Amino acid sequence: MIVWDEVHAERMGADVREVRARVRKALVGCGDGFDLDDVELMVCEIATNAVRHSASGKSEGGVWVRVLVAEERLRVEVRDDGEAEGCPVIPEQGAGWEESGRGLMVVDGLADRWETLAGRDGRHTVWFEVVR
Repeated sequence: MIVWDEVHAERMGADVREVRARVRKALVGCGDGFDLDDVELMVCEIATNAVRHSASGKSEGGVWVRVLVAEERLRVEVRDDGEAEGCPVIPEQGAGWEESGRGLMVVDGLADRWETLAGRDGRHTVWFEVVR
């Protein structure tokens, strides 16, 4: 059983740079042993998807972010504001020259575990975990 300590939970605006910076700041002092550059990149990819593909990108939109730390594991959850046309997924392989569509591929490559959860209210949560 994993015992999580919630180190940060907050609704943030749609500024992805700010989301990334706040997650990094929340991990000061408890993020030792984790690759925080990879964590930042994954947060950026997931928050960007939320802003681009859901109501999170509308005026007054934003994301809910939770940061959880256990002895050997870090988990970040990002929940959008809903209204997306579908559930976040890794797109099928295209020609390789598209300028977008690789965010969840990055998460898949860097995270030890990740998943997308659809809420009953139409909001989606994408979470990832990394181990020390």
